[in-house]
Amino acid sequence: MRKILLIIAALFTVMCASASNVEKIQFANAGKFSLGVMSGFPTFNRILGKGMPFISLDAMIGLKDGFCHTKRFGDNGAVDLGLYIGYAQNMFDHHDWVYNEDEQTMEDRGECTRTSWAMPVSVRSAFHWEFVKNLDVYAGAQLGCSFYGFNDTPHAGGEMIVTGDLEMFLCHYFGAKWMFTQHFGVKAECNLPCFLPGKRFVELNYPIASVGLQFNF
Repeated sequence: MRKILLIIAALFTVMCASASNVEKIQFANAGKFSLGVMSGFPTFNRILGKGMPFISLDAMIGLKDGFCHTKRFGDNGAVDLGLYIGYAQNMFDHHDWVYNEDEQTMEDRGECTRTSWAMPVSVRSAFHWEFVKNLDVYAGAQLGCSFYGFNDTPHAGGEMIVTGDLEMFLCHYFGAKWMFTQHFGVKAECNLPCFLPGKRFVELNYPIASVGLQFNF
């Protein structure tokens, strides 16, 4: 833990020391295309199981940059627009009950293995500000839908139950990109809770936090 804190402190010192070198937007330029590939940590199926993290891809294009002028940072600020798609899967054992509509009773199916999955797809846009050289911080919102479902396989044999659904979501997110070159860097993002008017809280079908690689073209 002490080593991690020292590394964070060193990075913060370097970032602060280079802050005065920023005079204009460097990376989120208008007309420039960017691609992010990330691995996320989901709330998806919070029960411990054998699962994969969210794998996601985002493709963005800069719409406008340099429209915020300040003495310290010059012509800064940028807005982009793009698409996001992710996928995650999880597997765990649980005790399953099924409602019998004919007899209007609950049927005990015993122990089952559940394999669940989620695939969010959204349109997203963010505001970028670059106050440290090589660092791009941003915050935005994404509107889309999440395809999700699961199948239950009884341990004692029997019919497999498969179900799925589709749900809209509105999600706010923020993140940062550290660019090693003009075209390559690393990035980290966090998603805030998703809501839509008249919809329940969406908590299972998107990653809370993601880290990955950034490519600018």
